[in-house]
Amino acid sequence: MLHQGAGRARGGLPSLLLGRRFDLWASLPWSFSSMSVESSSRQSGGNSQTIHELWEEYFSGPSQWWDNRNRKGNPRAPDFKHKVTGEALWIDGWYTPEWVKEKFQLVARVGLRPDATCNTKRVERAAQGKRQAKDNDGKLVTACESARALGQIVEGGGNMHVQSVNSLSEALVVLKNRLQRGMIIYSYMYVDVLKRCLEQKDLLAAKQVHDCIIKSGLERNDYVVSNLLRVYIGCGRLEEARHVFDGLVKKGAGSCNKMIAGYLDYNQAEDAMGVFRQMHEEDVQPNAGTYMIILKACASLSALKWGKEVHACIRHGGLKSDVRVGTALLGMYAKCGSIQEARRIFDNLMDHDIISWTVMIGAYAQSGDGKEAYRLILEMEQDGFKPDAITYLSILNACASAGALEWVKKVHRHALDAGHELDVRVGNALVHMYAKSGSIDDARVVFDRMKVRNVVSWTVMIGAYAEHGRGHEAYDLFLQMQGEGCEPDAITYLSILNACASAGALEWVKKVHRHALDAGRELDVRVGNALVHMYAKSGSIDDARVVFDRMKVRNVVSWTVMIGAYAEHGRGHEAFDLFLQMQGEGCEPDAITYLSILNACASAGALEWVKKVHRHALDAGRELDVRVGNALVHMYAKSGSIDDARVVFDRMKVRDVVSWNVMIGAYAEHGRGHEAYDLYLQMQGEGCEPDAITYLSILNACASAGALEWVKKVHRHALDAGRELDVRVGNALVHMYAKSGSIDDARVVFDRMKVRDVVSWNVMIGAYAEHGRGHEAYDLFLQMQGEGCEPDAITYLSILNACASAGALEWVKKVHRHALDAGRELDVRVGNALVHMYAKSGSIDDARVVFDRMKVRDVVSWNSMISGLAQHGLGQDALEVFRQMAAHDVKPDGFTFVAVLSACSHAGLVEEGLSQYLAMTQEYGIEPDVSHCNCMVDLLGRAGRLMEAKHFIDSMAVEPDEATWGALLGSCRTYGNVELGELAAREWLKLDPENAATYVLLSNIYAESGNWDMVSGVRTMMRERGIRKEPGRSWIEVDNKIHDFLVADLSHPECKEINENKDKLIEKLKAEGYIPDTRLVLKNRNMKDKELDICSHSEKLAIVYGLMHTPPGNPIRVFENLRVCTDCHTATKLISKVEGREIIVRDANRFHHFKNGVCSCGDYW
Repeated sequence: MLHQGAGRARGGLPSLLLGRRFDLWASLPWSFSSMSVESSSRQSGGNSQTIHELWEEYFSGPSQWWDNRNRKGNPRAPDFKHKVTGEALWIDGWYTPEWVKEKFQLVARVGLRPDATCNTKRVERAAQGKRQAKDNDGKLVTACESARALGQIVEGGGNMHVQSVNSLSEALVVLKNRLQRGMIIYSYMYVDVLKRCLEQKDLLAAKQVHDCIIKSGLERNDYVVSNLLRVYIGCGRLEEARHVFDGLVKKGAGSCNKMIAGYLDYNQAEDAMGVFRQMHEEDVQPNAGTYMIILKACASLSALKWGKEVHACIRHGGLKSDVRVGTALLGMYAKCGSIQEARRIFDNLMDHDIISWTVMIGAYAQSGDGKEAYRLILEMEQDGFKPDAITYLSILNACASAGALEWVKKVHRHALDAGHELDVRVGNALVHMYAKSGSIDDARVVFDRMKVRNVVSWTVMIGAYAEHGRGHEAYDLFLQMQGEGCEPDAITYLSILNACASAGALEWVKKVHRHALDAGRELDVRVGNALVHMYAKSGSIDDARVVFDRMKVRNVVSWTVMIGAYAEHGRGHEAFDLFLQMQGEGCEPDAITYLSILNACASAGALEWVKKVHRHALDAGRELDVRVGNALVHMYAKSGSIDDARVVFDRMKVRDVVSWNVMIGAYAEHGRGHEAYDLYLQMQGEGCEPDAITYLSILNACASAGALEWVKKVHRHALDAGRELDVRVGNALVHMYAKSGSIDDARVVFDRMKVRDVVSWNVMIGAYAEHGRGHEAYDLFLQMQGEGCEPDAITYLSILNACASAGALEWVKKVHRHALDAGRELDVRVGNALVHMYAKSGSIDDARVVFDRMKVRDVVSWNSMISGLAQHGLGQDALEVFRQMAAHDVKPDGFTFVAVLSACSHAGLVEEGLSQYLAMTQEYGIEPDVSHCNCMVDLLGRAGRLMEAKHFIDSMAVEPDEATWGALLGSCRTYGNVELGELAAREWLKLDPENAATYVLLSNIYAESGNWDMVSGVRTMMRERGIRKEPGRSWIEVDNKIHDFLVADLSHPECKEINENKDKLIEKLKAEGYIPDTRLVLKNRNMKDKELDICSHSEKLAIVYGLMHTPPGNPIRVFENLRVCTDCHTATKLISKVEGREIIVRDANRFHHFKNGVCSCGDYW
């Protein structure tokens, strides 16, 4: 019997701890034996405490106690005496626990007289049931009937002990009163109050106790300090804990163990290992518990290097024979994947127990060596050890983590044969393991076979269904669970709510909520939090708030979930109000709370809120948290406050790669490329390795700065770091090189990419298309299909754009067929692109077919069709489609009316155009922009109503642009209005003095009016200003190849044959009455040379080549970069008649369909 104090009651009556039941090793994993004292139980009424707890409470440092048992002359003298605090310990002579002998056998046998004596008479009277007694101060105290309460009468004083009061605040008052009166406060008193502080997480009270400890002079007591450390660590105050720990002059294993365990609880393994090393530096002898804690940490972190260091210390410290330490070593090596070393430890253990067998078997199972694990099970049985439930649990857990389903099934059969499947724990583990391995049906078979099922069984099975998206079965099982009378616990509710989430079933959530309400589980903070989350996830924010408001206990998770729900659903104001309420109720936000409220600020776009949250985080010390810092940088950047973002970034003591990425991305997004690039260089200088996101951000910054050299430097760095192989970085590099005009560099990166996704192909094809390299784009599209990469909608848009730039109708048709086979034609974007491309390639009929087949059409679809018809001069058809658009209730936009007005312009429908212009503004409320006005100027000018066009320009609500004056100047040339043409040219040159078209049109006006001096003057002005006319260029597609021609082109391989055929064709045309219009030749040359020039225009050469290489009767499609001249227009009409061919010419303004000597434009272009 153990009792503690300054004296001992007569007649063997203990002064403290009477009646405790001691269960030796009951709480330890390596033994299940127990021992008890029957007489103590009878006296105490069955109060109990494990010997392990008692040891932790009183004997954490055996070397600090004097053992007086063999030196006592006076029976009242204590058996043990603490060297520092003077605390005394008695052991009844008739009972001496073996563990005490073992623990104290090495303690120095030096006697020490007790410091105080016990008022034995008062204690005896209390034990005999007398209810009141006076202490030395004459005050009354209430005697306790139980032996435990006798220990609450303080020897020598009689004042109330801290254990006799119920509340923590009252216990603090008792401590302070004793301290003020100079009375002895024993270490166990402090420990009792500290335990209450830990239970209530009351940091303020703990600091008050700490102050009392210092005043009592016990701040170096390892036993007291160990418990003080537990409180600070439990409250998350590691810095205070370390300060207390460092204040110990002589540290014990107990305090060191607490400090190590504390660091590990907060994932600060480096610091934990530092304390362990400090123990050796300060000659503090680690005990078995120390090694077990630190080895467990090494195992969980897979820190093999540290584990080996600890192993060396164990060998040096002589504890290698300890079976518990040996088993911990075995577990560490196994967890770190060093199976051979684990097996060596296992084989060298002097005595194997069931735990060591279990750990070794589990190690093999976890490493995937199921065969050896199973063999070891059989060997274990041969060695006389029968696997128990714990063995099976350990092995099954290891097999599940290794994904060794096959060997799990073997272990299952073994457990079945041994009758262990009926054990509810093994059954639960099998259900969990099968579920974890994805074998849900096997899990259900085990579940259904279990004769006894507890709440864990149901919860595991429900959770398995929930995790694998089988919400209906989870819900059915939840109902069955209730039907069989098993009461769900908090974890069950969490699991079934998760199942409701996967099924998106709000009604189920409400039913589960009602059940939880009836069972009183809604009050459980975890269940409440889950309900709030589920209602929020289902979009029922108000129901979530109702649950939140009803919660009697709310933790930081509760507030964070509710704030996050408001933030996610764009209700920033309510989120911010709740954040303020949270502070008002004294709940300290954590990092996740700050992330949620900052997200709410983002949705509300409230920079002032961000600043308030920032100040609060600053006051709470949360700005230093890297996640909060990153969020603040992001929020300031998102709000456009880049400089504030940089201030936060610079203040962050710890920055991870995300921090750098967010700041670099912020600079890039706001066009501050130089600062982004400087920060990128600083990042490398500080040794932070960029990731894929970093490269994407910095390449985006390079794009905004247009800095090709930066791109190349970043590229080299990515290459050195092996990041070029990342498909996202590769795609970004291709895009950046292409954007910078360096297409060949883009292709080099593309070709080096080992992995390419559809984006890679799209970017490269798009780059070729954008830079007019249609052939290469088309070849790459074919290669893409050859390599088995399926094009998406973007691919089709890019390749169709490439076909358009090349004017390759055959390519368009092939791409169309491929899109049709892949089912992509139904995609509205692809359909729109096809309509646009067919129209742009001259095949308006094919465009109409695609348009009519589209099941879904948006405003872009209608606009593309109307615009295509307008470009082909089919004004009435375009207006008909516009009317159909209105009939389909599709509201036209500004682009629609640009197409409609263009159609009226090209078809000469002046009155219709004026009517549509008025309808646009009056019926549809669309304010005209410069594009609409330009169409009106072109409409009036083409009709010869030049002064009306000029008046319209003067009345425009928007400023005229180059196209406005260009349209008027073109009309002046058509109708020979020199004066108005000069005015239009002057206005155009004010806006764009380098545009060659202005000079050419003005020169043509002068030439047609016969004013050759002015023609010469314009040409001189062009030379002086270094302005060159863009050469006429025409091209034609023959056999999937584009052939380009310039005026009087001699570069084509077949130029000789082309010119011979051209001369023959001109003779045929002359026979039909064709007279070359030499007025268009502005050079002062003889008539023959002028005729030669006019007959060698690029479009005539392209048409001749088409006649040479296309079958008779097939249409010929020619594209040119300038407006078709009158001579070529006249000649082409005659060619269509003479050769019996349809010739389709797309010039800079529109399409001309020539057939049987007639043009679709009606000579109105």
